Amino acid sequence: MHKLLPYSILFILFILIQSCSTPKYFHDESSYERQKELHGCRSGNIFCDVASGIGSIFMSAMLETEVEFYPSEQQFKKINLINPTNDTMYVNMLTDLIWDKEDYCDFMDIRIPPKLNCKVLVPVEANYNLYYSTTPQSDDDDMLEIFTSDVKRISLHPQLHNIADTSKY
Repeated sequence: MHKLLPYSILFILFILIQSCSTPKYFHDESSYERQKELHGCRSGNIFCDVASGIGSIFMSAMLETEVEFYPSEQQFKKINLINPTNDTMYVNMLTDLIWDKEDYCDFMDIRIPPKLNCKVLVPVEANYNLYYSTTPQSDDDDMLEIFTSDVKRISLHPQLHNIADTSKY
């Protein structure tokens, strides 16, 4: 049993590090930095909620009262973008939500490899327009409107835009 303990700890640490890492599919520098900022804000919110909960329990034990702790509302959530195609999917996520004083909370140039997925941390209760395609050009993009509170995962199936002429021989 003692031999498994170090491996278990390493496995748990590996899972935690992977779940906290920023997505590697962001190729736009400002979008990548914004994603890191969102992760930092989310981690700070979780830390504050845990500290407040522990403090509330400690104070209620000292004063012999009921525990009255109400966690803050969730501000961010992860959306899983799934690429079911055999091609790289190019995704842009645009919103009208302002993140800092001059920038929107947009995520540009997300490239999801074939048959893989990408988890994107987004603000809760935000409207996003997802533009996606299997080509880097924007003239053939499909558009999908989402409300972040309503979705957890999105499978990005490209629509048929150009149907070839079927002439009879």
